[in-house]
Amino acid sequence: MNGRLKTTERGFKTLLENNNKNGFLAIDFGGTKVIVALLNLKGDWLAREKKIIAHQDSKKIITEALKLCQKLVSEKQCTISGIGISTIGVVNGDYLKLVPTIKNWDQINLRESFELQFPDVPIYIENDVKAAAYGEILNGALKNTKNGLYLNLGTGVAVGLTYGEKVVKGSHGAAGEVGYLLNSVDSNVSFLNGHAPFEEVAGGQGIARQITQITSVEMEAKEFWNKDFPKESELFQLQKHILKLLSFQLSNLCVIWDPEVVAIGGGMEAQFSLFANKLKSALRDNVPFPPKLLPAYYKQDASLNGIAQLLLSKANSSK
Repeated sequence: MNGRLKTTERGFKTLLENNNKNGFLAIDFGGTKVIVALLNLKGDWLAREKKIIAHQDSKKIITEALKLCQKLVSEKQCTISGIGISTIGVVNGDYLKLVPTIKNWDQINLRESFELQFPDVPIYIENDVKAAAYGEILNGALKNTKNGLYLNLGTGVAVGLTYGEKVVKGSHGAAGEVGYLLNSVDSNVSFLNGHAPFEEVAGGQGIARQITQITSVEMEAKEFWNKDFPKESELFQLQKHILKLLSFQLSNLCVIWDPEVVAIGGGMEAQFSLFANKLKSALRDNVPFPPKLLPAYYKQDASLNGIAQLLLSKANSSK
């Protein structure tokens, strides 16, 4: 796939003539970091940069991301033919909803922010988990599945529900926002009173907060899962409780969606072996047609790869 792009529906362009200096920018805004990557029109990665953005304001994050973009473009002397943005939150036009992990992220017009620096360049914006699921459909653990489920365990918790080569978005773009699932019929926390019940227990930020409440010690979720705590300790009981809840919620999701494969990705994918047996056992016990449980192919760069593939697909489909 080479060449210059001609404007078509939704601002994407059709490749017309060979130009080796043209390229795409793929950007992934996560809960704690932003990654910016440059790729050529064939989809080959040329360069990438990462910046930690934890606890920063949305305007500062956009500024840092644009600096990284300009740095890569300048270093490679590239003309940008398209931009793909993967981001936490529900994509609602050019704005985001349900983004508690980045301050004021729902007040930023992402498209406008990038158009100011890259005028007349087509921009595609997608939720990070849906982008990751798309990558797994094309070349990863969900390839050739009729129904698949991508479970993201990271700063937050969400799933991508896949059907063939499509990712289900829902009526408001919020399909798969399972962080808002209730943890029991007696739950006294809900979206209406400012909570994401499941995510607050099983998401990375929620786990860290629970550890601090129990021990007054700061510990990240990755470290927590890698430790062997004494069975009588409160942290061992916390591990047990989280795995039990995760097994419960995943079993219910699989009964509803009937996937062939569940792919686990996100920041916790590296700890797949620590809880895979527990989850597999729960799926066998509770799901009439239990799916295969696999680690995501794209590991922790799933959203970045996914948004790049979405961008390439959009450009290619409008040829």
